[in-house]
Amino acid sequence: MKKDTTKKIKTEWDLSSLYKNDKDPQIEKDVASIEAAYAAFEKKYKGKDFISTPKKLLVALEESEALEEKMASKDPWRYFALRSDLNSGDSVAGAAATRIEQRLSVASNKITFFTLEIAKIEKRKQKEFLEDASLAPFRYLLERIFNHAQYNLSEKEEQIIDLLSQTSYGMWVDGQQRVLAQQTVSFKKEEVPIAKAMSMLSDLPKAERKELGEKINAQLEKNSPFAEAEINAVYNFKKIMDEQRGYKKPYSATILGYENDEKTIEGLVALVTKYFTLSSRFYVLHGKLLGEKKGITYADRNVKIGSINKKFDFDSAVTIVKNAFSQVDPEYAGIVDSFLANGQIDVYPKKGKKGGAYCWGSGTLPTVVLLNHTDDVRSVETLAHEMGHAIHSEFSKKQPPRYRRYSTATAEVASTFFEQLVGDEIEKTLNDEEKIIMLHNKIMGDISTIFRQIACFNFELELHNEIRSKGELDRKGIATLLQKHMQQYLGKSVTVTEQDGYFFVGWSHIRRFFYVYSYAYGQLVSRALYENWKADHSYAAKIRQFLSAGRSMSPKDIFKSIGITTNEAFFEAGLKGIEADINKLEKLAKKYKKI
Repeated sequence: MKKDTTKKIKTEWDLSSLYKNDKDPQIEKDVASIEAAYAAFEKKYKGKDFISTPKKLLVALEESEALEEKMASKDPWRYFALRSDLNSGDSVAGAAATRIEQRLSVASNKITFFTLEIAKIEKRKQKEFLEDASLAPFRYLLERIFNHAQYNLSEKEEQIIDLLSQTSYGMWVDGQQRVLAQQTVSFKKEEVPIAKAMSMLSDLPKAERKELGEKINAQLEKNSPFAEAEINAVYNFKKIMDEQRGYKKPYSATILGYENDEKTIEGLVALVTKYFTLSSRFYVLHGKLLGEKKGITYADRNVKIGSINKKFDFDSAVTIVKNAFSQVDPEYAGIVDSFLANGQIDVYPKKGKKGGAYCWGSGTLPTVVLLNHTDDVRSVETLAHEMGHAIHSEFSKKQPPRYRRYSTATAEVASTFFEQLVGDEIEKTLNDEEKIIMLHNKIMGDISTIFRQIACFNFELELHNEIRSKGELDRKGIATLLQKHMQQYLGKSVTVTEQDGYFFVGWSHIRRFFYVYSYAYGQLVSRALYENWKADHSYAAKIRQFLSAGRSMSPKDIFKSIGITTNEAFFEAGLKGIEADINKLEKLAKKYKKI
C-alpha cells in the first residue's frame, strides 16, 4: 500500500498548546482564575434559594453551565500530568501536578453544595421539575442527580472525601505506575522497558518468549511488595467509601457512574462467564495452531499463529487508518490529520514513559493520544482504537458542557468500532494464509476484550470481598486469586502458574474498580454497530448520531435511538457471532492443513 506522505506529522506531543513551559506565568493566572470563579459562584448561590421553583433552578443551572464552560478552556493540572506520563522521572512535573491538584480540589469543593442541594428536592416534586418544559434541556442531568441522591453524604463529608481521594487513592496508584515505568528487563544484551517487553512477547519465538516471560514475571514479583500495599490501601479506601454512602455491592458505584443498570450488567457478566466454555474451546484450537497439542502457557495466550510478513511503521499505520475511517466518513480521517499536524499524538515507547495507550480529552482543550507504537499489526489496531476515542471526544464537544463528556459505557463502543474498521482494511492487503492469521487474531482480540475482561471483573469482585472480610490480602494471595480467574476463562489447555498471577502488579485496570466490564459491553455493542454499517452504509449517519450524543442520554437510550436494544438476547447473539467465527477458523485451518 502506498504511503500517504502529503501531510507533515509530529510524533511527539506538543504541549505548547497548553502552556509554554513550567514557568509560564499563565499557569498561575489560570489557577487563580479558576479559584476566583468557584468562589464567586459559591458566594452567589450558597445558602440561597435556587431549588424552590423550576424558574429559579433554570437560572442557577444556566449559570452553573457558564462556569463549566469557563473551566473547559483551562486545565493547568493536566499539563503537568501529561508531562509526568511522558517521563515518570520528571520530578518538577510530578510536584507541580500534586500542588495544583490540591489547590483546584479546594477550589472546586466550594461548589459541592450545588448538586447536593438539587438532590434534596423532594421526590414528590422531582416529577414536576423533570416535566417542566423550561428545564427540558437539563432533564437528563437532573435525572442523574436524582438517581445519585440516596448515596450522597453531607457537604463537609463530600469535601473531605474529595480532598483525601488524592492521597488515599490517586497518589498510591500514581506511585505504583511511576515505579513500574522505571523498570526494565535484560533481554538480548539490552535493557528493555517493561511495557515494551510485554508488548514484544507475542511476536517472539517460543524459547525467547519463555525467557522474556519469566523475566517479566520476576520483575513484577520483585515490585509486588509495593503493589500489595497499594492495592490494599486503595481497595480499603473504596470499602470505607462504599459503606459510608450505602452502596450494597463493590461494583454498584461504578455501574451507576457509567449510567448502566445493575441488572443488565450482572446479566452480561453471568452470561459471558457461562460462555467461558467458548474461550476455553478457542485456546484448545489456538494451541493446536501453534503446534502445541498438549497445551500452552499463559505467555502463549496472545501469540500469533504465523507471521503476517509486513511491518507497519507509523506512516503505514496512519495511511491504513485514514483509508478505513474515510469509508465511513471523510471527516474522521481529517481528524487524524489534524492530530498529527498539531502534535496531539505521542507515538513511540521510551524509558519512563507510561506504558499502554490512552486518549485524554478535557473540555474544549486539545484531545491527546498516547501510544507505544512497535510497528506490528497490533500497533495499527491500537492507533485505530485510540483515535476512535479521540473522534468520539471531538464530536461530543458539539454538546453543551453538561453533556460533553460521554459515559465510559459508550466510550469503548466508539473505539472498538473503529478498530474493527481497520482490521478489515488490513485484511485487504493479505494473502489467504495471512487471512487465516488475521481471523485468528480477530477472535483472539474478541476473547481478550470480552472473556478476559469479564474474568478480570470476577477477580476484582472476589478480591474486593476478600479484602473487605479479612482486612487485607498479601501479594501471594492476590497473585493466586488472579491465577484462579485467568485459568477459568482460559481453560485446562492453558497452564497458568502462580508467577503468572503477579501480572496484577501491572494491570492498571484493576485500580479503576470494575472498569473492565465496559470493554465487554462496548465490544458486543460495537460489533452490532459494525455489522449494521456493513449491511447498509447509510447507517453511517446513525454512527455519527451516536458519536455526537455525548452524555445527553443514558447508554441504553443512545443505542436504542440508533436501533440497538441492549438486553441478554442481544449480548448472547454477539457471543454466538464469536462462536461462528471460531467455527469458520476451524474449517479454514483444516482446509489449509494447519491442524
